[in-house]
Amino acid sequence: MKIKKLTASFGRLKNDTLELGDGLSIVYAPNESGKSTWCGFIKAMLYGIDSTAREKGGVKPDKVKFSPWSGAPMAGTMDIEYEGKLLTLSRKGRESAPMRDFTVNFTGTSEAARNIDHAAVGETLLGVSKDVFERSAFIGQGNISAGGSPELEKRISAIVQTGEEKSSVIEAEERLRAAIRKRRYNKSGRLPEIEKELSEIRESLSENLRESQKGEELKKAKAQALERRDTMLNKVSELRKGTRRETLEKLSQSRNRVKELESSLFERRNELAGAERKLDGEVFGRAEPEVCRAKVKDDTENLKRLEDNAKKGGSTALNYAVLALFALAAIAFELLADFNVLRISGLIGYLPRIAAGVLALAQLVRIIVIRNRRKEISSQKLEILNRYGAKTADNIVELLVTHEKNFADYLAAVKESESVSEKLENVKKEQAELDTSLLSDLDFNASGSETALAAKLLEEAELALRSIREESALWEGRQSVLKDPVEQKARLIELVKEQEKLTKEYDALTLALETLTAAGGEISHKITPQLSKRTAEIFAKLTDSRYDAVLLDRELKAAAVPQGDSIARDTAFLSTGAVDQLYLAVRLAVCELALPAEKACPIILDDALVNFDDERCAKALELLRELAAQRQIVLFTCHRREPELMKNACDVRIIEI
Repeated sequence: MKIKKLTASFGRLKNDTLELGDGLSIVYAPNESGKSTWCGFIKAMLYGIDSTAREKGGVKPDKVKFSPWSGAPMAGTMDIEYEGKLLTLSRKGRESAPMRDFTVNFTGTSEAARNIDHAAVGETLLGVSKDVFERSAFIGQGNISAGGSPELEKRISAIVQTGEEKSSVIEAEERLRAAIRKRRYNKSGRLPEIEKELSEIRESLSENLRESQKGEELKKAKAQALERRDTMLNKVSELRKGTRRETLEKLSQSRNRVKELESSLFERRNELAGAERKLDGEVFGRAEPEVCRAKVKDDTENLKRLEDNAKKGGSTALNYAVLALFALAAIAFELLADFNVLRISGLIGYLPRIAAGVLALAQLVRIIVIRNRRKEISSQKLEILNRYGAKTADNIVELLVTHEKNFADYLAAVKESESVSEKLENVKKEQAELDTSLLSDLDFNASGSETALAAKLLEEAELALRSIREESALWEGRQSVLKDPVEQKARLIELVKEQEKLTKEYDALTLALETLTAAGGEISHKITPQLSKRTAEIFAKLTDSRYDAVLLDRELKAAAVPQGDSIARDTAFLSTGAVDQLYLAVRLAVCELALPAEKACPIILDDALVNFDDERCAKALELLRELAAQRQIVLFTCHRREPELMKNACDVRIIEI
């Protein structure tokens, strides 16, 4: 296949066109002018855009990365030459399914080409899957290193050995391992599942047998417990009837005696209440007579003493008469002095008048003191009499006599009430003792009577029956969840057959994997030298034979052996340019060995020579020019060096965009 012309609405490209030559085409464009976009467009036209891809590790998927800047849907055409015919591939779509819609027509016509499956365009035109294409002929920017995959390994193996592309050691090993894992992988897989289910079924069948035996035992035990319970129930019922009759008779007699005494006590307490009301209505209340007598004695003596004190100081009339006498004497002496009746002059003449005045004043003070004292005594007497509600001391004595009589009646009523109460308490105590005795007769668990012993045996029978019923209920519950033993036995036979079959398959698959692994090692030893040899030849051309050999593993990781040295150098010990040259050699060797020659898959390189020095760049261009005789090669570069080196080559097309 050869690419003739590209027209793209893709990323930064807005209906841009790019025409390529048949052999080697060098497309020059400065950075950020669309080189990688054209590479992505070529791959999209061949294999479409994955609309389900998501951003991973900061790398945006192609559906986002190459979304047209113009806002228009992704679309484009690619004119190709395929099997001697000119075809035009067209793709378009919508935002949710970019580049999904595909058509192919003969170029310049509307006639559809029907031999290209729209679901496998790249596989049909190039003969390889997208994975193989990306690992061989499509060298993206900064992604020159190769890598192994089952598909690529299958194609290399096919070319080196038999030409068959139907099998791969890696794929076969993986399929065998998957088949083995499907049957057994540690504790997972069908065989462990069967073993687990067989164990569960056998345990379930054993449990069914145990439960069946348990059910028979419970049925027999339940019948025996019911019979024993019914026998004891009838016996206890008869014994309790007789005990209840005797108990009721004794209780009736005891309660009648209590009622009689309670009635008598009620009467005595009414009499006592009357006596208490009398005492409570008196001045002395319920005080003891001895205490009342002592208090009355003190109060009457105080009254007599107060009366005696009130009589001291003479009568009021006499005191006022003396006061008047002294006052008249003072006035008389004053008049006599004024009329000069007394022939006394000087101080001596005043002495009689002063003496009479002083005596009159002293008598007045005496009268006031006596009156105040008598007033206080009268108040004290009144206070004492008021406490008793009496007018005289004799009234107080009369009240005391009445209190003594009422108190005696009260004491008699108390004594009688206490006597009846004591009798009632004794009778109640006797009744309580009788009740306890009777209740003891009715307490069939605590008493040692025949009825109590029978009741205890009945309780034991009830407990035994309840226990058996509970156990039977649990047994019935377990029966409801147990699986049908007939179905379980059928399933057991089925699983045993499947286990035997899978065990044989597992053993056979394990043996096959061991055999294939050994064979795969031999195949690898045949494949890798072929690829390593061709890689070394190409690498020698690029490096002017500076390295003698190249070593590759199954994953296409490379190491180079310098000329005259016996130790291979890993890529970590090579310069960046040498590493790029080594993996370019690997890629080109893979293209020769793995890609179908009849499809002539184009090689697309995006700045693949950027780390080459001028000398090795020239050698690489010569190598590409040589290989371009067999297949179309398109080199995108941001340097003018490559176009300058090839400007005089007539079979190289230089394109500047």
